Amino acid sequence: MSGEKLVSVASLWDRLRAMEEQNRFEGRAYPVGMSCFPFRLKGQGFFPGGDGLWRDETQVAEESHRMVATGGIMFLGHDSGTCHAFDRLREPGFENSRTREFIKERVEGAGLPSSLTFFTNAVMGLREEGTALDSPDWDDPPRFKAFCREFLVYQIQSIQPRLIVVMGPIPREALDSVAVGTTVVEGKFPKMRIGDHIATLYFTTYPHGDFSIGDDHKKREATELGEAWTQAQSRRPIGIVSGN
Repeated sequence: MSGEKLVSVASLWDRLRAMEEQNRFEGRAYPVGMSCFPFRLKGQGFFPGGDGLWRDETQVAEESHRMVATGGIMFLGHDSGTCHAFDRLREPGFENSRTREFIKERVEGAGLPSSLTFFTNAVMGLREEGTALDSPDWDDPPRFKAFCREFLVYQIQSIQPRLIVVMGPIPREALDSVAVGTTVVEGKFPKMRIGDHIATLYFTTYPHGDFSIGDDHKKREATELGEAWTQAQSRRPIGIVSGN
């Protein structure tokens, strides 16, 4: 693994658990309608339900080293869905949905180094009602949005991704809310400061709808994603304008 250094996924879980144990929501870890994860996946799975690390198709059920390479690529989704949907993964111990396959197709189509990828969410916890494809409501209470933002900043500052692939409107809103200064464009793709870290951003759709996208569109997206990673590896300093 060729990242600058390695960060333990356990340190991310520990930080999230410490925040949950503060019981900020009327004595609960999460607001009404949201719950903690009842278990962790041994194999493939988005963080925090799983370790967020890449598995080849023959390894989806296997436990990993649970170490994240810094200086890599963070794929940022919205949330992990519902308690009911997650509980169905208890016996297999991993997730391998069609959406997950689409994400892998994007990584491989763009020629990204899979060992430098990390898959996580902007909204913590599991929804107690609804369906997995519903959009999470993190505006009520407002303190929940602040809770999620706080942990997002911690994730980014810990892993220090050079590229953040922002999959959909909720992750984009989350990043906009934690930006320090104004996002600037240098090259084809914008860069943003989050805490004391600067990352290149690539905005795209959440991949659950990729089945309806034509091959030409997929190739264009793969090319753009590959270009974003190439730009992200540039170490040139950028200026961030103070104030959002």
